[in-house]
Amino acid sequence: MFGSRTNQVSGLLDILIGENPLAISVSVTPLIQHLLFLFLLIVAPVWDFYDTRRLKKNPSPIGKLRYYKTLSAWLWISSVVACVAVGWRPLFTIGPVPGEIPWLLEHAWVFYLVEVVIALFVALMLLPLAVIFWKKVKKQPRKYLSADAFKSLSYFFPATWTERRWFAFLCVTAGICEETLFRGFMLHYLHDIPWTLNLTLALLISSAIFGLNHLYGGAGGVVGSAVAGFLFGLLFLLTGNLLLPMILHAAMDLRMLVILRPPADEPL
Repeated sequence: MFGSRTNQVSGLLDILIGENPLAISVSVTPLIQHLLFLFLLIVAPVWDFYDTRRLKKNPSPIGKLRYYKTLSAWLWISSVVACVAVGWRPLFTIGPVPGEIPWLLEHAWVFYLVEVVIALFVALMLLPLAVIFWKKVKKQPRKYLSADAFKSLSYFFPATWTERRWFAFLCVTAGICEETLFRGFMLHYLHDIPWTLNLTLALLISSAIFGLNHLYGGAGGVVGSAVAGFLFGLLFLLTGNLLLPMILHAAMDLRMLVILRPPADEPL
């Protein structure tokens, strides 16, 4: 009697988890991916919207540091979760065949045109740095016209040396983690399993979600971030890995430390 009941329980377990004891961990992986996608699609943008509104009402040094640290924390945690759920190779490398994205890979003139557009975009983003460097060489006084253009976001940008250090860490974090999540993870999740969308549609959706995660910049910030995300995604597809998008993303964010007026307090 006891042996028969044991066999029944064993048979039931085989049905639930299969003969392979690793089936439980394998079955949990898609759930983790679904939850991470929902977090990036809904939770992160909503949190960012309300937390930046809170920061805008009270842009104190403590509030800015809390915001920088919290944002950095969830970006790193989410990236680690993505690596665990997907694996590092599918996140950081990609090898599309021409049939997966024909408009880009099957026409040489489109391929080179996209490269030119990406190069012009990067040059435009880094142009203020070249202007600042040229003025230093010529020993001309800075007028901080570029900094004045970002006055509406002064509540978000650092105003002290301590804030600058944490903002620099946030910029590097964003370059690494946002590319991991919104290019590496999103394209894998939408293109491979479970949705199997074509790469173009997957890139468009991931770019739109990336834009939604920058609500602090208003409608213009959302659109601009979505366009930047789309170009970073194309760069990922063209180079086959995330290294260059990560470097350029971090550099574009870090450029704000050069554009902004230096803090009034003394560096520690």
